[in-house]
Amino acid sequence: MIDVVFLPALLNPNRVPKAQVVVLDVLRASSSIVTALANGAREVRLFGEVAPALAARQSLPAPVLLGGERGGVKVPGFDFGNSPSEYSAERVANATVLLTTTNGTAAVVAAQTAHRILIGCLLNAGATAAALIPDLPERETILLCAGTEGRISCEDVFGAGAILFALMSQTMSPHLPLSDNAWIAYQAFVSVRHHLAPALRLGQGGLNLINLGFESDIDYCAQPNLKPLVALVHPSPLRVIKSP
Repeated sequence: MIDVVFLPALLNPNRVPKAQVVVLDVLRASSSIVTALANGAREVRLFGEVAPALAARQSLPAPVLLGGERGGVKVPGFDFGNSPSEYSAERVANATVLLTTTNGTAAVVAAQTAHRILIGCLLNAGATAAALIPDLPERETILLCAGTEGRISCEDVFGAGAILFALMSQTMSPHLPLSDNAWIAYQAFVSVRHHLAPALRLGQGGLNLINLGFESDIDYCAQPNLKPLVALVHPSPLRVIKSP
């Protein structure tokens, strides 16, 4: 079964350990993680709270950079906020990035017992789909949307739909076992795939970014397959690396 779970609170923990899970926070944690790895970051370590991220910086070899936000705004004293534009090659190459965000990192924490976790967004939808294909016959696949402060976010649903669209294109199979939620996400993406940036602007997540002065992030995050890499999550400590 290929399922889309629209919020971490709706995730059944009993399903997770045997599943492959893709966590999506399109605006913006997933997009920032993928961008950092594409630009040469050694790894991105994930934290649910600010204090553990600050503590981890003291114990890791340099270069170590702190990134994250609360309410969309950079955490005071951090090197970066949560804008993908901040994670340039000049700033993150060969560095360990410690990231904590309001929604995205919490969603990864909710899925951390999964057999395998990937970070997905529009930027790497095709590569993520390709990575899922080998385990489709024997493992449940869950696309987990981070949402926005406990509410469903259209951008994450579009991101899940983009991965499903890529799965269908790559397998050329009309018989993928999609749940009803997965069909909803697929159809949502298909309906806006030629107008993704305008569609993202209409959701609450997009409106929040516009109000905070980050509208350009929407245009960047709305580019399917711009960064064709697989972002693989390792547990203990929770960190994301670029899959070989």
